[in-house]
Amino acid sequence: MTQPGTERRYDIDWLRTLAFAVLILYHLGMYYVADWGWHIKSEQTSVWLQNLMMLTSPWRMSLLFFISAMALALAQRRGGGSANSLHLARLRSRRLLVPLLFGMFVIVVPQVYFEALSQDLIEPGYFRFWAQYINPRTDLLTGHHTPIGLLTWNHLWFLPYLWLYSLLLLLLSGPLQRLAQGGACSDCRRWWSLPRWYSR
Repeated sequence: MTQPGTERRYDIDWLRTLAFAVLILYHLGMYYVADWGWHIKSEQTSVWLQNLMMLTSPWRMSLLFFISAMALALAQRRGGGSANSLHLARLRSRRLLVPLLFGMFVIVVPQVYFEALSQDLIEPGYFRFWAQYINPRTDLLTGHHTPIGLLTWNHLWFLPYLWLYSLLLLLLSGPLQRLAQGGACSDCRRWWSLPRWYSR
């Protein structure tokens, strides 16, 4: 018999899949929208596509963060104690930072390359550009440098933010749970239960 809180939540899996599908389609649509700046733009632009994409703007990224928080909470329910938090922190780091590094060194490079190529900022030659891209002391495109040269996470920013938020939540999970259960600050409870200055 499966213990409560350990069963697979397929509804959250599907919600995550749909959220990422919306995100991918949104970024594909950025190539075609009429008024928004993007790395490379198509000559064929669409106003109706832009209006459709605007419908997702208020909730698209919030939904992804919300689903990620739900996944972390479900993972915490499967274990307990500081050892579990440490294990989750290592697991979260591996699942977020390894894809982030792979994305920065492999996935993001063509986007930066073709954008610079389309603006006549560099000469053709992808692997020559890649060698400069991963070099933090490169002199290429100095106006576009980050603190580590041309190397950037670009649209993968969600991963380092999610990693940082996850570590903060895991670090604060104990105090937050005690606060939620009312055992964190008895003096605070006494202070809030006697608001004589407010009732006057």
